[in-house]
Amino acid sequence: MNSCDNKYFVSTNWLYERLDNPKIRILDASWYLPHVKRSGFNEFKNKHIPGASFFDLDYFSNMNSKFPHMAINEKEFADRFEIFGITPDQSIIVYDGLGLFSSPRLLWLMHLYGFHNVFILDGGLPKWIKENKPTNKEIPKFKPYKLDLTYEKNLIVSKDFVAKSLNSKDIQIIDARSSERFKGIQKEPRKGLRSGNIPGSINFYYGDVLNPDFTLKSNEALKDKIKQLGIDLKKHLITTCGSGVTAAILYVTFKDLDVKRISLYDGSWCEWGSLK
Repeated sequence: MNSCDNKYFVSTNWLYERLDNPKIRILDASWYLPHVKRSGFNEFKNKHIPGASFFDLDYFSNMNSKFPHMAINEKEFADRFEIFGITPDQSIIVYDGLGLFSSPRLLWLMHLYGFHNVFILDGGLPKWIKENKPTNKEIPKFKPYKLDLTYEKNLIVSKDFVAKSLNSKDIQIIDARSSERFKGIQKEPRKGLRSGNIPGSINFYYGDVLNPDFTLKSNEALKDKIKQLGIDLKKHLITTCGSGVTAAILYVTFKDLDVKRISLYDGSWCEWGSLK
């Protein structure tokens, strides 16, 4: 039984029953930290959910920035995204190879660009495979279609915004990294970054929102954890992490809990931790 009651998630059974539905499009958004030495695209070529296309997070980011995964403007994104041939009347189901890791970043990006008909596969590819659901190697091709995107600037914040909000009573900064990285005990996986956290931020490790099978915990369990950490959903919450990927897991977690306002700090620790 699927314990997730977040409206931005769909179950593996739900997707399996709709694999042939032309209104459903599937994107594999697998991405891995550099030290893991795994290639999302290579794994996609070897095995993916039937009908899925591969979303390359690095390609859909600002490749001229010294910080990874910085969002591009809506026109650039639309120009690159047209290759998938996704139309406004279709729903996008996203998944990744770790269960719930990089796929929420794509959901957040689509929300940032004004496309809200997107959902995450609960448990991702690991759960799909464990249930012996079908996979193949076929890479589908679609007629390009350029979506008319907008830019919802309230969903993203800059380093300057975060710096100015440090002493605000109406804003809380929530860090999705592990407690070891947050406390500065464990070295950052990227070179050139100091250890530690943004002053006054709260540590809510993204792994704590997951069940053992990589599905999302129930809203009731999540609310208990949020209360325990002193997170106030009536405040403007800013999520952060290493490079803006797992911060999106917290974004989609809070988004379904009637949070007043939720934004993602795109530069995250890659930017903040590099400041002298």
